[in-house]
Formats: sequence, C-alpha cells, structure tokens
Amino acid sequence: MSKVNMRLLLEQLARDDAYGCYSRQGLELVAWPRIAAKAKWVIFADIDDMHQLNTDLGYAEVDRRIREALQVRASDVMATGRYFSGDEIVWVISNGDPEGMISRLTKSLAKQNLSALFAFAPVISKKLTENVASAAARVQEAKQARGRAGR
Repeated sequence: MSKVNMRLLLEQLARDDAYGCYSRQGLELVAWPRIAAKAKWVIFADIDDMHQLNTDLGYAEVDRRIREALQVRASDVMATGRYFSGDEIVWVISNGDPEGMISRLTKSLAKQNLSALFAFAPVISKKLTENVASAAARVQEAKQARGRAGR
C-alpha cells in the first residue's frame, strides 16, 4: 500500500462516522500532531441530558442532531472530535474568539433542540490531553454549580 493510501486509510479510521468528526484517538493521534503548533484554544462541551435524549429520541436521531449541529463553519476551527464519551466534544481553534465560537455552537445546538455546557482554555501544552483537561475541569465545575443551584 502506498504512503498516500496509508494516510487516507488512517484519516478514515480516525473519524467518528456518527458525528462526522474525529474520534478521540483520531483527534489525539492524527489531527493534533498536524495542528498543535498553530492551536490557540481548546473548547470543551458536555451535551446536556444525553441519556434522556437517547431514551426519548433514539441513538440514531440524537447522532443525526449532533452531526447537524457540529456543521458550524468557522475558519479558525482546526479540528473537532468526540472526547470522553458520546456527550463530550472538543474543538481546537487557531486565531479567533472562543467565546464567539461558543455562541455560534450554542445557537447551532439549539436549532437541533440540544444544549450543552461549554468551557474553553488556552493551549499551553504540546499534549492535547493537558489542554483538554483544563477546559473539561471548567465544565465539570459548571455542572456542579448548576446542580447546587437547582437544589
């Protein structure tokens, strides 16, 4: 198999067909090495009520809605990928405004009757996992605060 065909195969294997983005492994092993030098921000989202959505609508419909919502076009998005599980998604962006991107993503999710908690963090490490951890921790803090406020 030629190097070009191997690269194409690797790119296909790195994709998550359900959401039309990278899988976590694809994001870490295929996309990140190509984009790390220019990456400026990591955005982390945790989709709200995923278990209930899957129960009410079915997995295929929820996947379709998420896939549609992820079609936000922005010149600064370098890569998008599923992360820990089906309800967590990561965007790596170069220049641009992470808050503006979150606003566009929120609107795109709302068009599909979905919502999520978002956080962003600057890229400070050559390891994707370290950059994601900071944004993911902020989302977890927001979830805990929301839970306390709901009591």
